[in-house]
Amino acid sequence: MKNHGSLTSLIVLVAIGLILGSLLRLQPISSANDKSRWSTVWSLNTGQGYVIDETPFPTIDKVKRGDHFYSSKPALLPTLIAGLVWAIGLVTGMTLPDHQDFIVRFVLVLINLIPFAGLLVLYSRLLQRLGFDTSTIHYCLCAAGLGTYLTAYSVTLNNHTQAAIATFFALYCFIRIAYEGQREWKYFAICGLCCAWAVANEMPAMPLALVLMGWLFRTCPRATAAWFLPPAVLLGAAFLFTLYLSTGGLLPYYLYVDSPLYHYEDSYWNQPKGIDAADDSKWFYLFNLILGHHGVLSLTPVFILSFVGFFVKDRLQGIYRLGGALTAAMVVVYTLHTNNYGGNCQGARWLFWLIPFWLLSLPAVVRQVMPVRRYRWIAYMLLIVSLASVGFAMSGHKEIGRPGPWSSSWLHLAMRSAGWIDY
Repeated sequence: MKNHGSLTSLIVLVAIGLILGSLLRLQPISSANDKSRWSTVWSLNTGQGYVIDETPFPTIDKVKRGDHFYSSKPALLPTLIAGLVWAIGLVTGMTLPDHQDFIVRFVLVLINLIPFAGLLVLYSRLLQRLGFDTSTIHYCLCAAGLGTYLTAYSVTLNNHTQAAIATFFALYCFIRIAYEGQREWKYFAICGLCCAWAVANEMPAMPLALVLMGWLFRTCPRATAAWFLPPAVLLGAAFLFTLYLSTGGLLPYYLYVDSPLYHYEDSYWNQPKGIDAADDSKWFYLFNLILGHHGVLSLTPVFILSFVGFFVKDRLQGIYRLGGALTAAMVVVYTLHTNNYGGNCQGARWLFWLIPFWLLSLPAVVRQVMPVRRYRWIAYMLLIVSLASVGFAMSGHKEIGRPGPWSSSWLHLAMRSAGWIDY
């Protein structure tokens, strides 16, 4: 047990060290996506509200409403970060953009790295309580810490890591209540808060929040009403309030992608380039989402085992089924309603909030394949490819400098080199 604990701690420390090292190496602000959010942070701290006309972080992810430009991203996350930056300035005198190297990295440690470390620790403890053997726990913890794009995207400001971490904490607290019989108020409150935070960062997570809330209301109606609902409602109100302040309405800008808000004079979106102009057939888009250049199973094939786990019958099979249903629904929705891959980025980032479900179903299959030698080596190879994809995303390369995950995946580069795609 001592060796087990030591190896578990080592895996967590290696993951944290890798993220810290990449934070120091990579550009702190590197894409139109994170520049858009940092523009709002800057504008709020310079007294310009949500107007980003004079932002020092030029971005194509903006809209024009009236005579002013605004970030196209929902405002709650950058508003909260603006509060952090204000506090940093109050203590140190540092401001954006003059001290962005320190401020950006410090904020990312607070909002990405520390919660991610908490995810790894609680994931390990959960697997131990569920009775998984040591080799299964170590394999799954390596996958969680080093083999998913949550690690790679922890070096940049984005909504996907926030939604995924919130989803994990919500599921963890839900499991403590529904499967382990815990009735402490904190589990209900954290579950409600994290459900709302997941939705605030990824609106497609709404079904998750509704299912967990309904499940808890059925089993613990009073505790759910007393402790789950208040933080969820409060955070939801904050989301809508900041949305109103930044848009003048209650819907995010990205729901108006075909409107004049995006297609103003000289807008990049009038004539998008590269992957933003891709017009793949639905079948090829589906292929790329699953097995191609943004493929969940091609870039992080360790999740092949997770997808098999959706059909395993054990104590958490209800969670597995929910994860499988949400995964299938999201893939179908994106395939039918968009040809957009999320820009020049590595991985299917719109699906990242589902990674906690995939991590929860993973050990149910790993436990079965580890005792069989030939299956065990297949599992190791799947993990190695996943580690390589994440490592590539955090390294940068000559074609695009060092922007980390806001770049083409190794498979994207290979498909382009082979002439299969031209973007």
